[in-house]
Amino acid sequence: MKKDERFPSKWLKAVDLKGKAAVVTIDRVEMEVFKNDKGYEEDKLVVYFKNKKKGLICNQTNWDLISEVTGTDDDSGWPEHKIELYSRKVEMRGKQVDAIRVRAPAQAELPRSTTPPPPKPPAKPLAEEMDDEIPF
Repeated sequence: MKKDERFPSKWLKAVDLKGKAAVVTIDRVEMEVFKNDKGYEEDKLVVYFKNKKKGLICNQTNWDLISEVTGTDDDSGWPEHKIELYSRKVEMRGKQVDAIRVRAPAQAELPRSTTPPPPKPPAKPLAEEMDDEIPF
């Protein structure tokens, strides 16, 4: 059994994405109390998503990315916005680690038209196209 299976986390991690991007809808944003490595309590922002159990602990980088995607730097305006989560290698404390990053969801492919495009106008004969006067 893998480490993440033995020690499941309440919070979303890059490994949870399994190498795939996920489009999610923001449900709510809350401040949560965490204990840091030194045992002190600190507040961190957590972004929760509709129909998902785990929340994303939001760092400053992802704050900026979510603000850009949603068009607002006020987190009270983030709910109901769709964002895409993906995994990316980043440097943290001198090591390369997998982290979750945010971007705008990719545009869905437009439906293909069943009507053929209009015909192109006939091309001019080459002699007509080359009949430009060159001023001296």
